[in-house]
Amino acid sequence: MIFKEILEKNGDTVATAVSELFEAAENSQNHPQDILLIIMHGYFSELLAKPEVYEKHKVSPYMLGLDLIGHAERTHYEFIDWYRKSHCVSLKEFEDKVKIDKELEKAERLSIHIEKDIYLRFWESNMILKQMLQLSTLALGKPYDWHLNIPEYSREGSKQEIIRNEIRDRLIDICPKFYSLIKGTYLTQIRNAIAHSQFYMGGRIIGYLNYSDDPQAYCPIRVLTYIEWAEYFHNTLLLHNALKRNLDKYQDKYYEETRKTGFIEVRITKDDNSILLERLGLKKQGKDWTWLKNIEDK
Repeated sequence: MIFKEILEKNGDTVATAVSELFEAAENSQNHPQDILLIIMHGYFSELLAKPEVYEKHKVSPYMLGLDLIGHAERTHYEFIDWYRKSHCVSLKEFEDKVKIDKELEKAERLSIHIEKDIYLRFWESNMILKQMLQLSTLALGKPYDWHLNIPEYSREGSKQEIIRNEIRDRLIDICPKFYSLIKGTYLTQIRNAIAHSQFYMGGRIIGYLNYSDDPQAYCPIRVLTYIEWAEYFHNTLLLHNALKRNLDKYQDKYYEETRKTGFIEVRITKDDNSILLERLGLKKQGKDWTWLKNIEDK
């Protein structure tokens, strides 16, 4: 269940931490439209870069748009938004009722299964991880990475390492609030327990089969109460909301800038470190951009 009291208690802390990341990215970005590239999802298409494909279509492999990972994120967001809207209740009222209502107690257990699925989806989402990783890159004063890819398979790399080392740990001094938020919200042990069905519920606690007393295993949790679990879940929801709110805020900012001049310039940094400057123009509907030359050619 989503509890209004926990959302209210943690909301400002999470919002402040995420704003800290965006402000650091904005202040340190070495091109003023790099955050726009995160919003628009600038990426390099390996398919379009193949010589035989390029020769046939003559389309630049540097693209803007959702791509498949964006469509996947939208699919998951629809599910998450449904749960948010349909399972938000008062914690106090729920706690009073669940003590005497066995059916509600069962519904609570089933809702936690949904929450664990949402938790896993968020921390496995290629688009969300890519957005946070690009923001951390900008916060360090590095250019937007058009060639960045989140690993799909373990042989290509570990998402857990990306979250801990590249999104979280390298920001410890630059964005200490965001660092603390990620450290307190994402736990590899919980992620693995969900992915591999290594947990059980009973007596309003969640037990974790992957617990280890070896500090090198990073699996220190033997059990969580339902309320302790709720902190991890609610912070994940709040983090998701704050990311979307900030992306919308900066999208509005860039939209107004583009309206004033008729275009906005972005930088493409190629893998050989050469640079292209390209202009974007607004599409007719919505706050959306495309290459200005595409508009002028029509």
